[in-house]
Amino acid sequence: MRIRAFSARPDEDEFFDRFSREYGHDLVKDPRPLNIQTAADTRGFEGLSIVQDGYLTDDVMQVLIDNGVKYLALRTIGYDGINVKMANDHGVRLSHAGYSAYSVANYTVMMILMCLRKALYILMRSHTADYSLGKAEGREMQNMTVGVIGTGRIGKAVIKNLSGFGCKIIAYDICPSKDLDNVEYVSLDELYRRSDIITLHTFLSEDTFHMIDEKAIARMKDGVTIINCARGALIDTKALIKAIEDGKVGSAGIDCFEGEDDVIRTDHNYDRRVTNHDYIILKSFQNTIVSPHVAFYTDQAVSDMVECSLRSLSQFEKGEAVPLEIHA
Repeated sequence: MRIRAFSARPDEDEFFDRFSREYGHDLVKDPRPLNIQTAADTRGFEGLSIVQDGYLTDDVMQVLIDNGVKYLALRTIGYDGINVKMANDHGVRLSHAGYSAYSVANYTVMMILMCLRKALYILMRSHTADYSLGKAEGREMQNMTVGVIGTGRIGKAVIKNLSGFGCKIIAYDICPSKDLDNVEYVSLDELYRRSDIITLHTFLSEDTFHMIDEKAIARMKDGVTIINCARGALIDTKALIKAIEDGKVGSAGIDCFEGEDDVIRTDHNYDRRVTNHDYIILKSFQNTIVSPHVAFYTDQAVSDMVECSLRSLSQFEKGEAVPLEIHA
């Protein structure tokens, strides 16, 4: 099976080589993103390995359909913004990827601890040789109630990580898990009301879009910490900025944010300035840690994502069930 891997990065090379040999693929690695310009080069390729980067528009999808592409295997978990129905209606199938849940879970707990201990503020002051205590007094995890929204693979790993800190853990999910110990499932409204820390690990959909908005924040505790290592549009960014400015939100750890496609995966040197104003404002706060969607980025996760993509293509080629397939 001929496969073209778009947005192929150097850190993926060894895994593309290893798993293409293992699954017997004829693989072409292409560092360019899949977009309306590069889509023309998909003719003759039955399968594609791609990432969800905002460029797979309906126009691009139509080119893929016209060129005879049969399977799109994402190397990412998220696939929001992709017209899955259009693809399926024209016989194109899709799958997404799974990867080490602890990549994001460990990063999440790091974000929580850095927010509680005012790590950014301390580091910024140290760069000016200010080693006084100042306002560096932090809080301790065992005195906190942590609300986890979404208890899938990553949410469960976060809960497992947090269980060693002695904090109270409450959770919300539309499908509560039956195999979690020491976790109390509550309504979303109760989670907002009771949590000192809220961490997001749910998917993005019409129902979850801006689930953290002005009204939701108003129901939270004063000084709440909000962590987002899931999807940017789960949070109304302007509402979050206002709440930080007003002091309602005491700190935030943001790895995913709205409009990030124009910012992340790019070296914004002097001639390529960041123009996302909300992003610039968030980064200006001393009590807000903002990172460019890197919570997933570990050696294990990169290997997992490449393998998932190529394994799904192999299963499709053999006519087998594809466990990670997505449907409209």
